[in-house]
Amino acid sequence: MKLLIKNWLRILFPKKYHSESQKEFVAWKDLEEKLQYNIKNKEIFREALRHRSHPSCSGPSPELSNERLEFLGDAIINFYVGDFLYKTFKTAPEGELTKMRSTLVSREFLAKKSKQIGLGEFLVLGEGEARSGGRKKDSILSNALEAIIGALYLDGGYDAAWRFIKKVVLFEYETMLQSEGHNYKGDLLEYIQKRHMPIPKFVTKKETGPDHKKTYTVAVLVGKETLGVGKGKSKKIAEQDAARYALGKINNNKT
Repeated sequence: MKLLIKNWLRILFPKKYHSESQKEFVAWKDLEEKLQYNIKNKEIFREALRHRSHPSCSGPSPELSNERLEFLGDAIINFYVGDFLYKTFKTAPEGELTKMRSTLVSREFLAKKSKQIGLGEFLVLGEGEARSGGRKKDSILSNALEAIIGALYLDGGYDAAWRFIKKVVLFEYETMLQSEGHNYKGDLLEYIQKRHMPIPKFVTKKETGPDHKKTYTVAVLVGKETLGVGKGKSKKIAEQDAARYALGKINNNKT
């Protein structure tokens, strides 16, 4: 009943409720710290945080929800992630690049990234959505992250959007691709066994960095031939990377 009365008041006195909706509280300094970005136009980010369930997104004088910015952010993140994968995995075929991009821009993955930076606490939701746990819903969190990326692009240009995607979305991307992606070692072993070739050996060539942040370089050898060399934050990831390069070399030799 209370919500119904509010909605009628908004219809009868749209100017009053339009101005009140502008007072939606946002802890700007905290948000800037989470985003690692100095906001210039707060209204763009206010829009990025506003879910369609909020009362100000309906009625005779509606303010925009974050859906338009979500549309823009979705296009931006798909471009940047695709560009990054193309330049990083130089021998991966189109189908494999598509699978990797799908993993890194999926609802589940973007929601996970939203939770890591605590984006849910900044969202502006309707009363019902807030009570039903909207700040923790994957769909709302992933959409909000895309809207934030759209806002970063409009407020700070390509560089601001790319820095955020690189720091947040692509942080530890190898781990995500390893856990959700293809089993390159299994594919390589299957290929070699079918052709009665020597069993591949994975040899750690180098370890760099401090103990808590090492990078491993691993080579995969078939007989005396090095088919691929890979890197990763763990030996397991580096081995998968080496196997992927080996398969790429094999596929290139076929053509």
